[in-house]
Amino acid sequence: MRPGDLKRAWKAAGLTDVVQDMLTICMDFASFEDFWAPLEGKDGPYADYVRTLAPEAKAILRDKLRLDYVDGEADGRRSYAATSWVVRRTVPV
Repeated sequence: MRPGDLKRAWKAAGLTDVVQDMLTICMDFASFEDFWAPLEGKDGPYADYVRTLAPEAKAILRDKLRLDYVDGEADGRRSYAATSWVVRRTVPV
């Protein structure tokens, strides 16, 4: 998504006083297993994608992500920033 896309979509849907901003949260993980668990879950686009993979492809993805996660250090706590576009609006009466 590009800056302004979400705002334009909401305005095109008839909403008024649309304001777009960014929201950043901290995502904390206790270990790689904690990081990986949602990818094997049932909800969200990443889990949906991982479910489509053949077992060999899933193992390759897991191994590559683990290498990135540990980044040459011991497994353990990590914290990542996640930023998303957000909007607020006024519904016309």
